Amino acid sequence: MKKLKTYRLRFLIMLAVLAVVAVGYFTAGGIGNFCGIGFESITLLCPLGALLAMIAERTAIPMAVISVVVVLLVCIVLGKVFCAWVCPVHFMSRGKKKGKRGSGSVPAPLHGASDDFAGSPVSHAAQAGEPAAQAAAPAPSLRTPCSACASPCGKSKGIKIDSRHGILAAALGSTLIFGFPVFCLICPIGLTFATVLLVMRLFAFGDTTWTVVAFPVIIALEILLLPKWCQRFCPLGALLSLFSGLNRTFRPQVDAEKCLREGRGKACNLCEQACPEGINLHDIAAGETTLNDCSKCRACADVCPEHAITFPLLPKKQTQVAALPIDDEVPERG
Repeated sequence: MKKLKTYRLRFLIMLAVLAVVAVGYFTAGGIGNFCGIGFESITLLCPLGALLAMIAERTAIPMAVISVVVVLLVCIVLGKVFCAWVCPVHFMSRGKKKGKRGSGSVPAPLHGASDDFAGSPVSHAAQAGEPAAQAAAPAPSLRTPCSACASPCGKSKGIKIDSRHGILAAALGSTLIFGFPVFCLICPIGLTFATVLLVMRLFAFGDTTWTVVAFPVIIALEILLLPKWCQRFCPLGALLSLFSGLNRTFRPQVDAEKCLREGRGKACNLCEQACPEGINLHDIAAGETTLNDCSKCRACADVCPEHAITFPLLPKKQTQVAALPIDDEVPERG
């Protein structure tokens, strides 16, 4: 049976949530939007907006405190699921993640690998016209110990601080300085739902305002000029990654016996290329982020040709598989 492509399911869920919010704008049972969502007297605020509101007011607002705590608990249980399963900006800014050495279909070399064997089972020597027998000669193991690297890859646990956390700090600091949530004026999530409301009012009641044009323009500029908004600039994603520090459920795990790279020594890193968060499941320390940033999008599992990646409820003990040299044999094509 053909494996379900999770992206389609996530996209449909996002559209369903967006539709519920849009219909709610004109009904008594509306739930608001992600900036403030709830029913009757129960309301939850965006955790970043809640923090900014308390900083602006310089006091602890009960509703804001409760909102932050609830989101924290959700992140501990489920991680950053909001980013991949609900946030509309994630889908607007989504681009095909490519390897450093070409398209996403060409595996990049393993950590410490020679450039002659980067991304292909046949070396570049063959492409340069050298004898095929020499080009196809077995290569030594492309795995090198970490001690051989000039600089360490990074840490495999906790949070890797990046540009998103700097923007988060800037959002908090600017609110403290100016006395109001500056970032909320350009937040693409808030602008998206505001645009939906304005467009609906334009067609329903003929309400015209300059913001019905300005908001989409701002969103377009953010998406076009900052195409990696989610991975490089989103302060909400940075906050949720901090909240997800204690999350241990539904984290991706690689079955080393099935994995082409870990179990058979093949030069495959399709899961790393597919991950929108830049997580390297084979070497967490070498990735752009750690599992704290995993949004459970399952892109890695969908792209794995051996179905070696699963998302168990709780981490399972894994058997250790000895490191294998890279197999440079050209795979047969059916």
